[in-house]
Amino acid sequence: MDYVIKKEPDFKEPIVITGFPSIGLIGNIATHQIVKELNLDFIGYFDSPNIPPVMSVEKGIIYPPIRAYGNENLVVISSDVLIPPNVVYELTDKLIEYISKINPKIVINLDGITSLNPKNIYAVSTSNELLEFMVKQNIPILEYGMVGGMSGAISIKSSDKNISSLCLMAETPGLRPDPMAASNIIEVLNKLYDLNVNTEELIKEDEKIKEKLRKLAEEHLKLMSKQKVENPMYL
Repeated sequence: MDYVIKKEPDFKEPIVITGFPSIGLIGNIATHQIVKELNLDFIGYFDSPNIPPVMSVEKGIIYPPIRAYGNENLVVISSDVLIPPNVVYELTDKLIEYISKINPKIVINLDGITSLNPKNIYAVSTSNELLEFMVKQNIPILEYGMVGGMSGAISIKSSDKNISSLCLMAETPGLRPDPMAASNIIEVLNKLYDLNVNTEELIKEDEKIKEKLRKLAEEHLKLMSKQKVENPMYL
């Protein structure tokens, strides 16, 4: 595993935010919006023969799947591909090696948690001090549960290197990409760290997805009704 540097800002204890594919694609959607709204520069990428060879294209430009964007105060690391289980610790070790060199203020992992009635953003951490700060900010603590994949590995490895680490987990049904949950998690970041990232676009996108699902449900009901009329024995 290598980290390939494309640009080196003059870092000043930046906040590091990570978003990897997981339930609701919350981390991916949120980090993409942060990068876009804050116009962050492409500063590097993680490379390994064990990473799926799928490149991303944005406005005609080809990018590697696991990328870092940033400026002197903020670094955002995200992936467009699922991280294979056998690559999680290899990637985490290289990621921690990189961010250790830039002396981050904190590492914040964005993730999701399944809920039938999504509304909350939960905080988990390896630091009691950080959790106390979250409580003071009226952000609930996840009492019991699990944190898997990159978010869990980064949290533990950060702690081993005495790097402050926080995981924010947005509730989501998890059945589809969830721009609203991503919007909610960004609003928490805006509140905590004054990022000033606009989320209006995500809210509109969420409404579009819900409208599409509503229309699909209506079409499904019409189809079911038609089948019952044509075949009364249909169950």
